[in-house]
Amino acid sequence: MSNERFNGTIKYWNARKGFGFISPEAETGDEEKQVFVHIKAFATRTTKPTIGQTVNYVISTDDQGRTRAEDVIKTDEETAPKATSSEEQSSVKKLVITLIVISAAILAYSYLT
Repeated sequence: MSNERFNGTIKYWNARKGFGFISPEAETGDEEKQVFVHIKAFATRTTKPTIGQTVNYVISTDDQGRTRAEDVIKTDEETAPKATSSEEQSSVKKLVITLIVISAAILAYSYLT
């Protein structure tokens, strides 16, 4: 198995059976030959593969000599979702309101005692 990585696009995906085919980019020299890919070949499976999704992969062969993609990475997906600025602002607002309420409660308690 070569460690050379290739880029391509998922051209067919059968979600029920968990396999599909990748159309390699021109740099492979064989744009017309599609590469088989199984769901287990994806490095992370947080989302299902979709047709048109770009991927990066290593080519290997199975026991019967058939070409397949391994160590597939979805190139158009971030590794971890990031909080948007509005989500961050909302969290800060909740924290400030909580601190104000606690301060008011402590002040009221000390005033009454």
